[in-house]
Amino acid sequence: MRQDSYDVAVLHDRFPGMGGGERFAIEAARVLDAPIYTMYVANDVRIPDDVTVVPIRQGKYTRGLSGRLLEWKNEGMNPLETLSVSFDMTDAADELTEYDVLIESAPLSKSYVPPVEQTVIHYPHSPPRWLYDLYRDRLGEFDYPGIKFALKGYAKCWRALDKESNDYIDRFVANSELVRDRIQRYYDRDAAVIYPPVTGDWRNDGDDGYFVTWSRLAPEKRIGLVIDAFAELDERLLVVGDGEERETLERSARGHDNIELLGYVEDVADIVSRATAVVYAPKDEDFGLVGAEALTAGKPLIGVNEGYTRHQIVEGTTGLGFEPTVESLRETVERFDPSDFDADEIQRFARRYDRTTFAESLLELVNRTHAEAAKKRAAVDTDDSKPIRIQ
Repeated sequence: MRQDSYDVAVLHDRFPGMGGGERFAIEAARVLDAPIYTMYVANDVRIPDDVTVVPIRQGKYTRGLSGRLLEWKNEGMNPLETLSVSFDMTDAADELTEYDVLIESAPLSKSYVPPVEQTVIHYPHSPPRWLYDLYRDRLGEFDYPGIKFALKGYAKCWRALDKESNDYIDRFVANSELVRDRIQRYYDRDAAVIYPPVTGDWRNDGDDGYFVTWSRLAPEKRIGLVIDAFAELDERLLVVGDGEERETLERSARGHDNIELLGYVEDVADIVSRATAVVYAPKDEDFGLVGAEALTAGKPLIGVNEGYTRHQIVEGTTGLGFEPTVESLRETVERFDPSDFDADEIQRFARRYDRTTFAESLLELVNRTHAEAAKKRAAVDTDDSKPIRIQ
């Protein structure tokens, strides 16, 4: 599909599961007809047959004593694993240096040190949130002063390493306007915006009279807020997903027959296709694939007025917004009327997230960035060739 002639590869930090970052790497590889290099693929992760994935340190991270020590835990907050992946990324694989263009996916991939002539495009999904915009929230989870002091020192060192790697990047790409602003604020670099594509069979099969929310069950997703709001309503709520908060959320839902926690579901699109609306309440979401998928299915989005989620809400057209409180969400659900929304109009809005738009935008950006980088290097080579006269 590429218009220009160059060799390109995708470098993704690791495949501990199949989340938004991993799906982006796979779609970028498909669009660019490129292999994916990564530190490792977890043993239970299935890679699509039409994509080539090269695990650079598979044995180290999945087998033996080192595999047990470096196993992905706590939503990616295993400091030993994170540090190890970052260090291994610096030299990565020798064959990576042979590619003209490298698309880096996820924050740790930019630790790779490229040769001078290589064009590097970095798609971080977000600057590491635990180091920047969620730093105080994560620090507040620890009550012991000694641990807090150690974590502050650890975070300070990580920020230095994180920002040092920015020098290797020719162009940053953000997955939303919100992340573009974070990149400008924390890195002082401009970024292009390319929305990640929505893939899968997202469709509208009618309304079976229930609301649905789904995501990784982590504190920043605020599923507990959604459950608490529906606990005082007559509306039915389905919660799809798994994660560290599952037991806590199950206790919150206990005794409320209108709330069901389904755990991990293979075909979320089928459940969404028959929902009345989708509810989404994450804290300052980077992009919000859940919201994009809901709109692609033609379902109204009842979304929190924060992060990129607020940009997905056109009040009264694509959904309704609420403040991040139980009372505000409850009031919003009570005034929601599904007859006020048109599925076709919602799906027209969601075209900005389709795969064709993504492919065209990515190809154009890679071609332009590679041409500009080559031109800049040629200009430097020309200047360096001039003799220096010593008086």
